[in-house]
Amino acid sequence: MKRALRMFAFALLAASPCAQADEHAAPTNTQQSPQEQIAGYIFGVPVPAGNYYFAKVVAYRFPHPWEENLSAEEREKAIWEALILHYESFRRGVTVTDAELEQRINGVLKSQKQTFTRSQDRAAYTQWVKETVGEEVELFENQMRYMLQIDKLKDQVRQSAEVAVSEEEMQQEFLNEKNHVGGEMVTFDAKNVAQSFYEQVKEPAAWEAMKAKGEQKVRPVSLMTLAAYRDLWSIPKEQTYAFHAMEIGSVGPPMPFGKQWCVYRLLEKRTGDLKDFPKERESYLQQLKTKKQYEALKHWVEHLKAAANLTVLPLKS
Repeated sequence: MKRALRMFAFALLAASPCAQADEHAAPTNTQQSPQEQIAGYIFGVPVPAGNYYFAKVVAYRFPHPWEENLSAEEREKAIWEALILHYESFRRGVTVTDAELEQRINGVLKSQKQTFTRSQDRAAYTQWVKETVGEEVELFENQMRYMLQIDKLKDQVRQSAEVAVSEEEMQQEFLNEKNHVGGEMVTFDAKNVAQSFYEQVKEPAAWEAMKAKGEQKVRPVSLMTLAAYRDLWSIPKEQTYAFHAMEIGSVGPPMPFGKQWCVYRLLEKRTGDLKDFPKERESYLQQLKTKKQYEALKHWVEHLKAAANLTVLPLKS
């Protein structure tokens, strides 16, 4: 374990001056260097502050899309989760080849509409890193390698997860994407208010009278799949099934609508035919298998974080 500690401690620091953090991350007026301070413990192993600041810079400079609007507290959790995953990748011997690093960086360059690649035009690449990222190439590539190593670990864990997909699950997912509903709705901030409104307008004639008076803002909703309602607005699948089963013109009881509640009137729908399922069976098998593997990965990460017995220490400033 001591050998693993020494290697982990320098895995991020060996080639990168971690003290070169931005305004979000850099310690100021420290009596000890980042390498000397301890930021916390993972699996009982001390994490040098330099590693923490390195991970913090990465988290703020290259956030995942779902991390864009995290609070400071949530971002701290994400930073430590990444450090735990990086440590686990090191324990498992996950490495990043130069070819993999090249592919990742070239992908970044392409997304930034650059016409050169990392190896094709080294001078242009070096200038782009300095001007766009504001770092030396060596530090930038260490950051890319760090993120890629974590991604490789997660991919390995996900792909190794053994999951079972039943015929019934595949057929139901097929129907989720073939069954559509559309109509109009009124949204409310609280469920009890939505329920009270529903009691007043649950008969189609009462709904039409409400519209005619202009008492509520009625929003049209395009024809969409049940899967879209579930994924976009987190409506429980049982409620989407029940709503699709209603007759055209019916008003349904309140359903979640993101952080709000909606009362929805069904005006049009489509119904899938399971006779068409066999020709798409393999596609739904792979789709559900991948989905379940990601769910398994999420549970694995939570278990790993619990096992890490994380302890965060205050850093001296």
